[in-house]
Formats: sequence, C-alpha cells, structure tokens
Amino acid sequence: MTIRRLFLPVFLAFVIVFTIFEPLIVTSEDISQKVFRLHILANSDSTYDQDIKLKLKNYILIETKDLFSGKTLEENIEIAENNKEYIKEICNNFLSANDCPYKAFVFVCEEFFKTRVYDDFTLPGGVYNSLKIVLGNGEGHNWWCIVFPSVCLYSCSESINDYMTEEEMELINDSYTPKFKIIEIYENIKYKMNY
Repeated sequence: MTIRRLFLPVFLAFVIVFTIFEPLIVTSEDISQKVFRLHILANSDSTYDQDIKLKLKNYILIETKDLFSGKTLEENIEIAENNKEYIKEICNNFLSANDCPYKAFVFVCEEFFKTRVYDDFTLPGGVYNSLKIVLGNGEGHNWWCIVFPSVCLYSCSESINDYMTEEEMELINDSYTPKFKIIEIYENIKYKMNY
C-alpha cells in the first residue's frame, strides 16, 4: 500500500519535469548527433600513466590533424572506422617509444559523456559518437575533446557555430545551470537502459 501511494506522486513529478525539459532534451540530443569526440582513458591514475595519457593526447592531435577532414559527422565516423588500425599503430608506437608496459586499444563507439563547460560554450551531457583510445587497463581518469567540428585539433579553422542551429547554439552558449544536470541525469538513465 505504501509503495502505491509513493509511486503516483513520484510518477507525476517525473511527468511534469519531463514535460518542462522535453524541448531541451530534444535539442541536447540533436547536438550529440552532430559531434564526434576523441576520448582517451589512462591506464591508471598514477602520475606516470596520467602523464603518458597527456603526452599521447598531444601526439595524437598532431599526427591526426589532417585525418578528420570530413564535412559531416558520418564522414568522420567512417574516417575513424577506416583508420582504427593506423591510429592504434601510432598510439602503440608512441607507447613503445616511451617504454610503456601496456598497449592501446582503439574503438569507434557511442558512449555517455557528462556535461562539459568550456570557455565559450557548454556541451550537454548525453550519448556521443567517439573515437575511444583505451590505454592498458583503462582504469584512470580520461581526457577528451571534440574532433568534429574540429574544436580541439591544431589545424582548427572551424567553429562549432558552423554546425549548430540557432536553438542549439542558444542552449550551449548558456552557462552551466541546473537544467544541464537534469538533461545529464535523463541521458545517463536512458543510456544505461539501452546499453
């Protein structure tokens, strides 16, 4: 009986919150379908492994600066798929040159990311396509950036504004607010239910 009494108010609260935030959630999901991320997971949180992760990040950005030249998300996902072995090879060559006792594993996948606040914009939490590089056990803190649009690449000549609608730009140009946390929670629950 108590569970039944509790269920209705919780369900109604969820419906009200979802109704209020549904347009923001739709806009957030549209944004996540226009962005391709580079995601590097360190072997561990040791100073050595974190240092290797950051050095590899710089190396990868230089070595792949001309690689992600597609004009759409789909083209860049295809480029990543077609170059996984090449990316894995340059990662493992770097690790070997730095006497690392582990290897890199490279995946092109969809994964959940938390909200990220940049200087110029806030990227809402959600499920994004990514080129994921796992170093060794992949149990350390990660690093990531946006490779399409090429926000983090050294040859960056694009702006994220070039790929977003006015409504999407309005959302990401907002400073971090509680609405981003609500979107993040919703997207995380949805991701866990689907994957």
